[in-house]
This record gives sequence, C-alpha cells and structure tokens, in this order.
Amino acid sequence: MPLYAVDDDDLIFAPHAENGKTYWCLDCFGPLKKRSGRKVFPHFYHIHPAPSCRLHSKTEDHLRAQIQIQKQFPPNALQMERPFPEINRVADLCWQDRKIVFEIQCSPMSEVEAKGRIKDYASIGFSVIWLLDDKRYNRKSLRPSEEFLRKNGAYYICIEQGLQSKCYDQFEVFSLGKRVARGPKMYIDPQDLRLKPDMQFNQDTFPRQIREISSPHYFCGDRVDKALRAQNNPHTACNLLKWLSLEIQLGKNSQKKHRIKIILDKYLIEPYLALLMRLLKQAR
Repeated sequence: MPLYAVDDDDLIFAPHAENGKTYWCLDCFGPLKKRSGRKVFPHFYHIHPAPSCRLHSKTEDHLRAQIQIQKQFPPNALQMERPFPEINRVADLCWQDRKIVFEIQCSPMSEVEAKGRIKDYASIGFSVIWLLDDKRYNRKSLRPSEEFLRKNGAYYICIEQGLQSKCYDQFEVFSLGKRVARGPKMYIDPQDLRLKPDMQFNQDTFPRQIREISSPHYFCGDRVDKALRAQNNPHTACNLLKWLSLEIQLGKNSQKKHRIKIILDKYLIEPYLALLMRLLKQAR
C-alpha cells in the first residue's frame, strides 16, 4: 500500500493522484493505481501481484503510523517514502536535516534484513531509527531480530486508529529468547533526537541493556537518557541498579532452568524416546 508513486519524472502523493490513471512503484517499478473510499485513506495498489515488493506488503497500520509521525514534525521536515536509488531502498520517513531514516516495522523481519538496511543507509551517511509495532513486537516471546534491533536504535510504537501514534522505550530483560521482565512505557518525542555523548557506562552501575546500545542517538526520556540523568539523580541511579540486579538474577535463573532442561533431555527424554522406538520396531 504505497502512499507515493512515480508520475512521469516526478513523485505524486496518493490523495493528489487521478482515479484510473496508471502510476509506477518506487520499489519494484510495477504499475499502480489509486484506491480511495469513505473509510480508506487514499493509497496506491499494485495492478499485478507483487509479493516481493517492500511497499506492496505495507499494512494500513503502517501507513497510518507514517502519516501520524510526519504530522508531529514541522511541515516538510520529514519526507515520506523517500527513494534512495543508490542503495535500492525506500525510506518510510526521511529526516534529511539530521540524516535520519525512520523505519516502521509492522511485519516479521530477519536479523539479516535488519543488518542489511542499517549497513546500506550507513554507507550513504544515514542512521536508522526503528519503530516496532507493539501489536506484533514487545511480546513475551521475542520476534526474529527484535533483540538485535533493541541494541541498534529501536523503539516501540502504539498505532491507534484516528489518534496520534505514540512511540516509547522501556527497560526489559531478555533470556533464552524470552522477555522475562518489562518496565513501564517511557514515551518519547520523535523530534527530540539527541546525539549520545562519547562515554563508557560502567558495568558495576549500569545494566547491560544500557551498555549494549550501539546507536549514536537517543531521545529525551529513553533508557540512555535515564542513564545520563542518573549521574545527578540518586533516584534514577537506584532504579538502574535495580535493573542491573534483575539482569543478573533472572539471567542466572534462566541458565539454571536451561541446564536442568538439558539434563532432563539427555538422561530422561532421549532414553525414553529411544526405548519407545525400539518397542515400536519390535511390534512391527
């Protein structure tokens, strides 16, 4: 469901397009036409199926989030569906002045694809801020690539129909593919982007989820901001120590459960299955 398409040598926004006229996709260059209705925001659709096209797979929630995030910025600050032909990418939202690309992720994605996007944008001097739809992400079981993305400039977004989408960060603990602890939502303003200072966070004071964040940017109110404020705020510093303690304790508990599972599999379940297979063979 693209919002922009190619019209001759120019880009056209779906609400400004003509009904029935053929346009061209920014990603796969396939033919598009406009679709609109009383309850549907104007958008383009592919005349022929295009499952491999990244714009074709966009959901209505994805489009809604793009529009709502763009409205939070001054006019013309964010460019929607900005094409980067030199790397064969189309950014959901591009903040040209800050060399930032916002990628809204509403569908599953592999870690390989996530790394590829980050690498491609970095090659032309852009950083990626990920906004993960919390209808699909931020569950107890981690989605593929989610743990990686949370270390590389990823936040969550709550997409609401007819309302302003809210972006937020949170403290959390992962272990063995599960989210075993989660703190309250810490809402952020996407405009309030800051450059992270060049400093090291002490492992005796700051939890691993702070130390492992590799993004060069942060937002007011997020985990990195809390860590920076902790230097002058005893209450915030105490909260960080709590999460450090949780990481250590929950990590140990999960490792212990994992070791027990390995022992049970090796000495109980595997021998039982082997015996069962022998009995089945003898019964034939």
